[in-house]
Amino acid sequence: MNLLKVLLALAVLALAVFGAFALFGLVAALLKYVILFGLIALVGVGAYKLLSKPSRPEYGELTDADIEMLKTERLLEEMRRKQLMK
Repeated sequence: MNLLKVLLALAVLALAVFGAFALFGLVAALLKYVILFGLIALVGVGAYKLLSKPSRPEYGELTDADIEMLKTERLLEEMRRKQLMK
């Protein structure tokens, strides 16, 4: 009777280890697919944003950096004109 309990305990332990490996494999496979679908979604969003940009932005749609560049270009043009007038 004691030998039967030991064999049963070993069988339960083996099945628990087998189940843990199966669960780990399932989680790893799901994680792989989540990462894969996430990358596909990121590429899709990036392509959508790239292709949906207007070909010529309106003045109201310029970013702060673009507005600063325009101001700087105007200032440089004024400075060049003043230098040519001298």
